[in-house]
Amino acid sequence: MPAEHRMDPTWLDVVAAELARSSAVALEASDELLAHFGDTGDATAQRAVDALVNQAAGTLSALSECLGDTSRELQGA
Repeated sequence: MPAEHRMDPTWLDVVAAELARSSAVALEASDELLAHFGDTGDATAQRAVDALVNQAAGTLSALSECLGDTSRELQGA
């Protein structure tokens, strides 16, 4: 018979808190990225930079949402 594994319940609280903190940091990074990109002076390059910045900000926002969801799930466990 396999040994029973017991998890310290405070460990889930610690992980949930770190995930919530990471979620907030990722969302802040997304906002900062969108607020701080400049003009390249070239229309073609600018479109490429804008697309890259928007995609990166969207990815950070999605990461923030995923981390927040996981944090809330752990808090409810």
